[in-house]
Amino acid sequence: MLTLVTRQEIAAQKTIIASEIISLQRSFYDEEALEAYREDGEEDLYWEIFDLLQGKPESYQSFHKIIGLNHSDLGSYTQLLVSRLQQLADHLQIQEWIVLSHLRLDFFGNRDNDYAPLEQAYQSLEKLTGLHTYKEAFRLDQSGFAEFIPILFWIQRCDPSVSDYICVFDEQQRISFFICKYGNLHVTEMGQEYLSPQLLQELGWTLIEGPESDPFTDDGAIAGRVIRF
Repeated sequence: MLTLVTRQEIAAQKTIIASEIISLQRSFYDEEALEAYREDGEEDLYWEIFDLLQGKPESYQSFHKIIGLNHSDLGSYTQLLVSRLQQLADHLQIQEWIVLSHLRLDFFGNRDNDYAPLEQAYQSLEKLTGLHTYKEAFRLDQSGFAEFIPILFWIQRCDPSVSDYICVFDEQQRISFFICKYGNLHVTEMGQEYLSPQLLQELGWTLIEGPESDPFTDDGAIAGRVIRF
């Protein structure tokens, strides 16, 4: 099940999640970009995007790692990804996930891109949400999570017009991840380290150190990835 919820509601209820988004927005804040919005008479639009920037983040330790699946068959990747994530959720006793992007941008990006997996992803997202545009947040139970992850994979892989960091948090605010265009998970653990290298190996994950590369192609050219101008 997928439940729609506002970003402000999540920020008010989940201070660690809010802190992560605030920190990301601070790192992307650009005074020159803000001035350009002002010159166009659209300053309000800038602050709509950086909606949590004025908040005060909490102080806590965080740990960062990149993990992948060492799997090169694109056609079966999302099925394996969902399975491995469900195993991880079972280990950490995660019952619910919260999804929101680092900036308040539309989850529905370039609908002119007719690459079939991306078209299907957006159609599935429409079916789940009942909407064709959405900039807020989601709550997902395990069944909704299993439906959403393939959608998220294809959007992040093929549509650079959406947020680079569509963050998935466990409801208890212990871990978060986003999926990059290569299908890897960029993980943040908040407060303490929950995913040791040994545990990740036992759960079928590979710890990635050094530069990332696309496991599904020889030349790194991602089919269906189109930059919209």
